[in-house]
Amino acid sequence: MGEDKTLEYLLERELRVVNSYVASKRKSLAELLREEHPHVLTLSGDVHMFRKSELILAKEVIGEDAEKLMLPIYVELIPAQTTTTGVIREEIATKLVSTILGINHATPLYVYPIQLAELRRKIGTLIQYVVSPETLKEIGDFEEI
Repeated sequence: MGEDKTLEYLLERELRVVNSYVASKRKSLAELLREEHPHVLTLSGDVHMFRKSELILAKEVIGEDAEKLMLPIYVELIPAQTTTTGVIREEIATKLVSTILGINHATPLYVYPIQLAELRRKIGTLIQYVVSPETLKEIGDFEEI
């Protein structure tokens, strides 16, 4: 195994540990609204619960797209920044988040510390932070913005 392949393998293994609390299978907003106790299982086998009030807020914002919005919403962290920055890549999720934050809708949507704090207050159970190889590759490009 070459040095590049070894580093890639080690990074992938480390990311699995870091992301162990991430949902093993996401559910649509519509599906979660039908559940008495809306939840998903995590990769570590734990249960991630959703607040009904947050699910209802999301439904009010995105309406008919409830079948398309998969939850939890993944906020990919960009770890090399001096401040915590996240990116949301899914179209329906960016529509919801941009509306809640009162900002222009864009995909991908970059969110900054004050916005991340607001998201935690308003829809904290609907989001999960993840670190992905894509965000690590993207760091060089992002710093130029």
